[in-house]
Amino acid sequence: MGEFGISLSSEATTVIALVAIVYVIIITTFGGYFARFNNNINDFFYSGQRFAWWLPAASMVATGIGSYSYLKYSEQGFNTGMSSTMTYMNDWFIVPFFIFGWLPIIYFARIKSIPEYFEKRFNTTARYISLVIILAYMFFYIGYNLYTISLAMQGMFGVPIMQSAVVLAIFLGAYVTFGGQTAVIFTDLFQGFMLYLAGGLAIFAGIYALGGFGEWWGWLPVSHRLPFVHLTDNPKFNTAGLFWGEALAGSIAFTFMNQGFIMRYLTIKSVDEGRKAGFFNILVTLPLSAVIVGAVGWIGKALVEKQQALGKLDGINLIDIHNTFHTFLVVCWETVYQNPWVFGFIIAALMAALMSTIDTLINACAAIGIYDLYKPLFKKQASDQHYLKAARWASIISTAIGLILVFWFKEQKGSLMSIHYKGIMVIIPSIVTTIFLGAFWRGFTPIAACVSMVSGSLITLSTVYFPWMIDGIASFVSGPENGEYIYLRALFGMCITTVIGVGTSFVTPLKPKDDIVGLTIDTLDQSMTRYKGGKPNFKIGEKVKALTVKLDETVGDKQVQLSPAVMGRLGANDGDLIYMEDSRWWLGGLRSEHVKAFANTELPDNEAAFSKETHRRAYMLSDRLVTLEKIF
Repeated sequence: MGEFGISLSSEATTVIALVAIVYVIIITTFGGYFARFNNNINDFFYSGQRFAWWLPAASMVATGIGSYSYLKYSEQGFNTGMSSTMTYMNDWFIVPFFIFGWLPIIYFARIKSIPEYFEKRFNTTARYISLVIILAYMFFYIGYNLYTISLAMQGMFGVPIMQSAVVLAIFLGAYVTFGGQTAVIFTDLFQGFMLYLAGGLAIFAGIYALGGFGEWWGWLPVSHRLPFVHLTDNPKFNTAGLFWGEALAGSIAFTFMNQGFIMRYLTIKSVDEGRKAGFFNILVTLPLSAVIVGAVGWIGKALVEKQQALGKLDGINLIDIHNTFHTFLVVCWETVYQNPWVFGFIIAALMAALMSTIDTLINACAAIGIYDLYKPLFKKQASDQHYLKAARWASIISTAIGLILVFWFKEQKGSLMSIHYKGIMVIIPSIVTTIFLGAFWRGFTPIAACVSMVSGSLITLSTVYFPWMIDGIASFVSGPENGEYIYLRALFGMCITTVIGVGTSFVTPLKPKDDIVGLTIDTLDQSMTRYKGGKPNFKIGEKVKALTVKLDETVGDKQVQLSPAVMGRLGANDGDLIYMEDSRWWLGGLRSEHVKAFANTELPDNEAAFSKETHRRAYMLSDRLVTLEKIF
């Protein structure tokens, strides 16, 4: 074993590096291909809101698993067992608030960024306070991902962390900068399969090396089999603290204020399809991901226990994890019997995890940079090509800032999980509380929003220097170690922000009701009318498939004309919103457009007529059939 737990020959190093580099080049080229689907700034950031639910939902696999996930959760799984799944399994309680509240609010209000919501719901001051906090959150994650993958490169190859971070940042910035959101979604779709395949391979190799599933379960300590380990007695990792810190604040932050996550939902063709993606994420993606990223740590613990009892196993060196940061690397290297090709494939999965998370964050930071800074403050009116160029510069700047933060992460002490929560639990409490109050309580005032975000952030930050402030709320966690403050700081911050926000709302003026239509949960009906530009039609129709295309310049822009029979099958009236797509379902809506339907008695029942411009904007192909579906 080398200094970091893995001893690689020069030949093995070359093979592993070759596999990883080839993978990065393939993904960069693949992502660059989708630059052709960026006609305008809306395409660049939101893919024209054209996708079927399953495409963004599948790509969210890769968004939710970062390079830090394999390292952090394998380390935690090695130390505490199956309780490492908690952070992926705690989102259930916020799902109704998201899919029936927050998602339709931002979708129907045509919100482009979370700070934009703050301005519409409250005022301009609230917009820029939230902007600072949200950018801090996303820059933190970009830097953390770069740091963890560079840590892995250092562990395997001895390459200094900063050198790895610089090289990776250059590759990462390339396809995000030119491909935009469509490139991000399609590369993440591919990388999601890659992550599950490589993670499954690592798990299979570990179970095989142990002698089977029964051997793994038999040698896994009882404490590591429990879903809720150290309920309150371990301040550095306790179930109660983790719930109140990660599940309450962290999950709400990821779901409600993570611009990258929100942008995935805003690429979906309708709110109903977005809800399908939300249910899929909570019921399938998160539980499966929890196993994929944590199981190598559980396997590593069983291997250590078995080797301590029986000695060296056939073909497996003694597992020596003196630096638990590298649990994933050490266990994988030994359980694939030091095969550099297989191990290289697993390392490529780490690269995939890094790329798929950071590309989302970079694209999200660029969206905020354009919609909340550049466009309103510097260039209110310009061509789409101008904004596309500015968006690419914003992507480059976001990558550079994340790279600079790697210096800060290098100086931090503790486990990867504790380093993560040290920063995040200071940043998010005030803003997630403000979002929740703003969306679900009409009585929350603009002044209260500004005061609660600023004062809540400052008071939460002050607990870093005066941790005794949290003692009362953390009294159920035993021990004075720093862990209780890491996890309970978020709960403290949310409580203090709520008290300040609610109290201030009672003594400050409300925003007029007409100014917040569509921005609170009780005004969604009016919001749908504004979104459509007419009264919604909820009559249930059918999806009409295999219509031929007729290009007709007499048809208005973003309109489609159909026979009365087809309109009847759709359950549509004149002016209803229709989703029109290439009939090849497996494209997921890559070639599609939202249009308004009108009846034309002269059209046959197998044709759909629309203009060349609508045809071009939808990326349709003239020789392909189309499918129509009424939205409302």
